[in-house]
Order: sequence, then structure tokens, then C-alpha cells
Amino acid sequence: MKVTTFFSRKQEFEQFFKPVGYFACCKDIDGLMFAMHMRHSPEQWRLFIDASKTSLKAVLVHNGNKLPSNSVAYAPSLKETYTTMNNILVEVDYRKYQWEFSGDFKVIAVLLGLQADYTKYSCFLCEWNSRARGIHYSRKHWSHRQ
Repeated sequence: MKVTTFFSRKQEFEQFFKPVGYFACCKDIDGLMFAMHMRHSPEQWRLFIDASKTSLKAVLVHNGNKLPSNSVAYAPSLKETYTTMNNILVEVDYRKYQWEFSGDFKVIAVLLGLQADYTKYSCFLCEWNSRARGIHYSRKHWSHRQ
């Protein structure tokens, strides 16, 4: 019989995470970074939020990709909604750290309060009609919004 210790390596980091509602998040980012022998300087990290069909994740990514990424929130079976993402930002104390933010267009649109799904006028500055497929590449100038 072979015995391994791979399943116990997470125990030293469990103290930094706590369940909040339907998701788990890191409540002590500075402590987690110290335990991983990394220096946490908020201007060197950015917060990345993305979702798959089964979960929503928030990860701290190093700006130079010289250090490994750190998962700070995990929400299984939750969708990319404003409420869920706002709860994650509140729980990881985004206002304190003010990391740069990155994500796909849907995440950015939801957090900025823009209209999701297929909008007729996707540009908020002009009258660019995203459903007018026949004139997308022939018409170069669109009128400004009033």
C-alpha cells in the first residue's frame, strides 16, 4: 500500500478562507500571501473574474506572470450576475486593495451596469446598430446619440 500526503497540503491555507452564502472567499489576502511566501503589493496584482457553465471564480494574477495566480473566491453553480460579483468584491475587500480589474466583456459589462445579451445599439456613444448585419462593413460613420 502506498500512502501520500497530497490531500493534506491545503490545510495550512484553509484558515484564510471562509464560506459566505453560496460561495467561499479569502478573508485575509495579506495573510494568504505571507503564508505562500509572497509579498502582496496591490499595484503588482490584478483581479480576474470569470465563469464557466458550472462555477464563478475570482483569481489574483501577478502583472508580470512571474508569480503563481491565487484563487480568492469560488462560487460553484452561480452565474455572472451583478449581485454575485458585487458580493465577491465586497467579501475580498476590493475597496481596500483597489487592484486593477480584468475579465471578459460580459463580466465588465455586468459590473459597469451595461445592458447584457444582444443589444440593438451596443455602442453607448453612437447609433451603431449591431443587428444591421448587411451594412456593418460598408457603413463607416454612424450618427451620434442624442
